[in-house]
Amino acid sequence: MKLKKGNRLIKPKLVLNEISYAAFGKVILEELTLTLDEKSIGIIGRNGSGKSTLAKILCGLIDPSKGKLEVHINGKNRSHPNLKIGIVFQNPDHQIIFGTVEEEIGFGLKNLGYSKSEVKKKTALTLQKFDKTNWINLSTSTLSQGQRQLLCIMSVFAMDPAIIILDEVFSGLDLPTTKALDAYIKNLPQMIIHITHSLSSLEKCNRVIWLDHGKVLLDGSPKSVLQEYSKHMLRNVNL
Repeated sequence: MKLKKGNRLIKPKLVLNEISYAAFGKVILEELTLTLDEKSIGIIGRNGSGKSTLAKILCGLIDPSKGKLEVHINGKNRSHPNLKIGIVFQNPDHQIIFGTVEEEIGFGLKNLGYSKSEVKKKTALTLQKFDKTNWINLSTSTLSQGQRQLLCIMSVFAMDPAIIILDEVFSGLDLPTTKALDAYIKNLPQMIIHITHSLSSLEKCNRVIWLDHGKVLLDGSPKSVLQEYSKHMLRNVNL
């Protein structure tokens, strides 16, 4: 499967200037300063390291307590990141709200102001690009967990964001399903920010960032960062 963005050249960049976030007296992110402009970026870290909070800030679901986020698309700063950044959450049950695949994919398009005919056309085109045209009338309740995650990815893809954030989309999936879903993800044309505990899925990323207690502990190539992270996890196994 090959997904194309047409003839448009999309150059997204996220600039974080001393981003901090605190809730209920607890500091979750502390003065993160990063420029994210690679095609694929992995973010790793233990539970509670601030990964999901960072994802929500990047896509505009929550505001940082301090600092500034800039979203640049083709050199222009966008004031509303949620218009150009899509997110797929860990649990598809928190994202899927409609009874059929067609309705689910079409919902986001309707919210973007597309007409009924445009929604129908773009929904069909999205399913075609993912080789899932036979899904159009399926009930979402009949889909497996992996299929539901793929539906969430397709729904976000249909809205044509410049950046897609994946927040633990492999959680709870078996190895064959994870590999199948990962194959779709690797072919997405958008800039991908992938938050996951599945280290093998990040080996082909352009960059990996290791968060620890709300700070960047290591930032670099997948080989160097994943190797150090694996060593750290082995040294700190709690049985």
